[in-house]
Amino acid sequence: MAIISAPIEIPESFGEELAAVIAAKVLQKVGESIKAEDLPPYPTKKQVKQILRIGEERINEWIIEGLPQIPFGKETRFDRDDIKRFLNNKKI
Repeated sequence: MAIISAPIEIPESFGEELAAVIAAKVLQKVGESIKAEDLPPYPTKKQVKQILRIGEERINEWIIEGLPQIPFGKETRFDRDDIKRFLNNKKI
């Protein structure tokens, strides 16, 4: 069996596009596996991370991307409907 080698040029934007597609699919699967009723109406940051099975870095990225927060004393809370809207807007 002969092995053939050929150079392949991949555009720089390919990695970003691939990452966006993968992220959208992951979010879609997360959305399908999580019932809205699992989130309390105004969950804490800790509850959102636990229920959605995400880490601190991911929720901070979402906040930077525009996920609304509700300052509540020393805690940060979120509106369940805002979370659902935010995740729906990430769908491709």
